[in-house]
Amino acid sequence: MKVLVTRPFAQAKAMVELLQHHGFEVQHLPCLAIKPVPCESEDGLQSKRLAMALSTFDHVIVISTNAAQHWLDLVQDYWPQWPVGVNWWGMGESTQALLVASGIEAARPTTGDTSEALLADLLPQIRMYDKVLIVRGHGGRETLSDALTAAGAKVDYAQCYQRKMPQPSALQLLEVDKFAPQAVILQSGETLENFDALLGGKPWCDKHRTVLVLPSVRVADQANALGYRVILTSSSASNQSMCDTLLKSM
Repeated sequence: MKVLVTRPFAQAKAMVELLQHHGFEVQHLPCLAIKPVPCESEDGLQSKRLAMALSTFDHVIVISTNAAQHWLDLVQDYWPQWPVGVNWWGMGESTQALLVASGIEAARPTTGDTSEALLADLLPQIRMYDKVLIVRGHGGRETLSDALTAAGAKVDYAQCYQRKMPQPSALQLLEVDKFAPQAVILQSGETLENFDALLGGKPWCDKHRTVLVLPSVRVADQANALGYRVILTSSSASNQSMCDTLLKSM
């Protein structure tokens, strides 16, 4: 089977190698670009203020590996030793691993890599007026913030990167057309939307035949709304889970 990987450049290598290890032919075309927020932008200045105030938070939730990388690059300038009394949470195994590699004792959801799974573990620990910092990219779902605020917590955002639609070259698009993938790995809802805008009209992309491997029911619902009908829903967005989901369908 020919598989298209759509992760950003910095995160694609591990997924490509995992799929190749299992015998798939693999092509990579990023359908999401990750850019740091400008240092002097509103988000950039807010992230600096929150980094300096890190010790005042009861919980810090890091949403993704991109968030972890950009946040750690910033916050390590202010904290040569991590403050005590801060409970760290990483959304997913790879995010947790990045935090642990930096000397942070971070937990992760026990039942999945979604906001709902994290809330199942975190909400019982929330006390009235707890301060919670959510580290993420600019924009995104408000599920965590809404639930934590309703439980009495005070929530702040450190939005330390931006998600953009890539602008692939004509040669990159031609290479994908020649490859004619039969399955596409899409690890977020925004990646799905960009894939549909960039490649959804290609002759090889048959919405009734091309297999989409997606990270959650929520993203599967998005794909259905866009007209895609062959959908495999993974238990999480991790590389291993997405690969396993494709393998089980064969």
